[in-house]
Amino acid sequence: MRSVKHMNAMIGDLVDAARLEGGQLRLNQQPLSLPAFLPEFLARNAAMLAGDRIFVDMTPSLPAVDVDESHLERILINLLSNAQKYSAPETPIRIHAREAGEMIAFSITDHGQGIHPEDLPHIFERFYRVKSERRAEGIGLGLYITRLLVEAHCRCIRVESEAEIGSTFTFTLPIAVGFRT
Repeated sequence: MRSVKHMNAMIGDLVDAARLEGGQLRLNQQPLSLPAFLPEFLARNAAMLAGDRIFVDMTPSLPAVDVDESHLERILINLLSNAQKYSAPETPIRIHAREAGEMIAFSITDHGQGIHPEDLPHIFERFYRVKSERRAEGIGLGLYITRLLVEAHCRCIRVESEAEIGSTFTFTLPIAVGFRT
């Protein structure tokens, strides 16, 4: 049963990648309150995302973002599941959200094995998988799809990492019009 779910997820990733590349992705951007969304998102996905390891750092007065909620969920699930996969189970994973001009900057930080410098320039490429001591899962589309989803919102994503120290993935989303503090 696990292999069937894994195969369905890979097929879904291939279909999503093709849609994103072909410009067939439809965004349903609406104002979304992060202080309300993030705790609910983590509770709903607690079984999949070791929720006891994930800590959120943001002010309750953070303005709403203009985002497609389902795509934000996909971005967060991809980044958080990678953080889990490549860090020890006893280490924390932090989500930090802060105002950065007209944007909200999200950072997801783990204290895992990090990404080797030769992998960093390629981490968001289609079918790229890092060279790791751990057995790689998937087909190398998770971070590629994540990058395309962030870019579909006309924003950027980047990574900073040190081997054996950990990684921080940062992406930005626009503050919703009329929701600036």
